[in-house]
This record gives sequence, C-alpha cells and structure tokens, in this order.
Amino acid sequence: MKYFFANLGAHVFLCIILIILMVIFTNRNFKRKTKHVLAYFLPVVLLLIFGFDVVRYLAPRLFDIDNVLNNVTYSHTGVVEEVSSFKNYIRIDGVNYYLNPLRNKVEPGSTVRIKYTPSANYIMNVSRNLDESAD
Repeated sequence: MKYFFANLGAHVFLCIILIILMVIFTNRNFKRKTKHVLAYFLPVVLLLIFGFDVVRYLAPRLFDIDNVLNNVTYSHTGVVEEVSSFKNYIRIDGVNYYLNPLRNKVEPGSTVRIKYTPSANYIMNVSRNLDESAD
C-alpha cells in the first residue's frame, strides 16, 4: 500500500512540475522572449505529456484511493505472459497489472492468483497457484 501512495505522489509531483513548466513557457511566448522557433511549441508538447500522464496513470490511481484504503479488490487467476524489465508490471491474459517491484517476485510462465484494484489494475496481493504441476 505504501508503494501505491508513493507512486501516486510521484505522478502528482510530475503533473505539478509539468503545469509549472507550461505556465513558464507560455508566459515567455506571450512576452515574446522565446528565442527559438521550436520553443514556441514547447507548451503544447508539455500539455500532451501532461494529458497522457493524467489519463494513463494519475486518474485511475486517484479513483482507486478509496478501494485501496478499504481493501476492495477484484480477483483473477492466470498465467504470467510477461514481466516488465523494471519489474513494475506483469501481463496476464493481455492485461497489464502494476505491482511493487521490490516485494513481489514473479516469473513468466508461472500461474498466479492476484487481487487488484478495479481502475488502476494495481496488484495488492500475489499468490502462486498451488495446483500448478511441477515438471
């Protein structure tokens, strides 16, 4: 749960920094202090990055704050298809589920049962399926 709130805080901090940079560069454009032609488009680029971060990461995590605090989770059992290089998400049945990379050790091909939040697909609990046959 601490990782969830740390990740949420990091995305809020990133969005605040992007908003501050957008205001600074837009103000420079209005005062005609921008020296390079491409720098005029920097507020638009920052707005696109901000929008992507809000839609993809920040909004679903904000919707799931109440679910994390009240321990409301969905459950799913499946085979792990892929583990990201940073080990911060796994793919099960074509859906990415986010997890704490320091706590959970999951290998591709293993059958796991996960409990995750509904909006952000953040995994609260991972357990290996004991019905899996060992070769």
